[in-house]
Amino acid sequence: MMARLRIALLRRRAEVRHGLRIAIAGLASFALAQALGLPQGYWAVFTAVLVVQGSVGGSWKAAVDRLVGTLLGAVYGAGVAALVPHNDVLMLGAALAISLTPLALLAAFQPVYRVAPITAVILLLGSSASSEGPFLAAALRTVEVSLGGFVGMAVSLFVLPARAHALLGQAANKVLQRLADLFVDLIGALLAPVDANAILARQDAVRVALTALENISDEAAREKRNYLTDDADPEPVTRTLRRVRHDLVLIGRVAAKPLPPETSAALQPELSAVSLKGTRLLRGLGRAFAERTAPPAQEDFQDALTRVTSEMDAMTHDEQLVALGFAFEHLERNLEDLVLRAREFAQTGRTSAKAVRRSGFAGLAMTA
Repeated sequence: MMARLRIALLRRRAEVRHGLRIAIAGLASFALAQALGLPQGYWAVFTAVLVVQGSVGGSWKAAVDRLVGTLLGAVYGAGVAALVPHNDVLMLGAALAISLTPLALLAAFQPVYRVAPITAVILLLGSSASSEGPFLAAALRTVEVSLGGFVGMAVSLFVLPARAHALLGQAANKVLQRLADLFVDLIGALLAPVDANAILARQDAVRVALTALENISDEAAREKRNYLTDDADPEPVTRTLRRVRHDLVLIGRVAAKPLPPETSAALQPELSAVSLKGTRLLRGLGRAFAERTAPPAQEDFQDALTRVTSEMDAMTHDEQLVALGFAFEHLERNLEDLVLRAREFAQTGRTSAKAVRRSGFAGLAMTA
């Protein structure tokens, strides 16, 4: 039983580390709020728990959004509470409408302010039964949220930290493994009829994995933009994978119906080699991104493409073969570019410990 639990925890170690970071952030913010005698220290605890995300970049965005939204909501809510009498239910409802409506509209257009209406409402409703006064309450809530954001960022940076670039490599691997599965099916569809729903399911799996990659890429770019890392620029990786996916979409359009029987029989050995070596290259690139190691060579795949395109050139050109040749040409070019991106990603490797510490303290200072 213990061995199985240990294996399960090792397989989900990223989730376990994230859960531990959340727990530590919540407990640390509670202890600090109590030590400082903050009247509503749970605001610090809530903020710290919400700020700790799956990566440092995600935590940075959550901390800044929380602080900006709280500050705006506290200032506006305090102003409404001070200027609009709300001693009875009717006037309290009117003050609530004045406080909530503009901030809710602002949050709808600018999600960075989504905490603002919540803060304003809590401040307004709480001021009716509080002796703090609206402006003191606003100041205290801002201090409590700032404390929680500071603790959340400190935990994200220094307690089992998860850098977005490490997650980026894993996400790129997932995209490439799904692209490899799709590539096998698409080459097979050129040779014989296949289940169209299975192809669509593969395409959906690629789309979901690519969306996850783009989200992590945003977090990695945020870490780099805010000097929380000196790692590689994530955008070229994401951009090139989008192009590879588009190439497979083009192949999928060509493979909507199989090649004519004579053409299929003539090209079957070459297309099978393209399928085998292309899949091997895609999977190898995925592992290279995940492990930040040197990528595999693409020469075998390029040779297979050269042979099949030579065979196609010798045949009577119909629209299907022309479109397939065009898609193969773009796929070869973009996979060559992706190999370069994987090599750059491996070379940048880990950020130096000195740079991480320096950027971490700078990030904490800006969050506070």
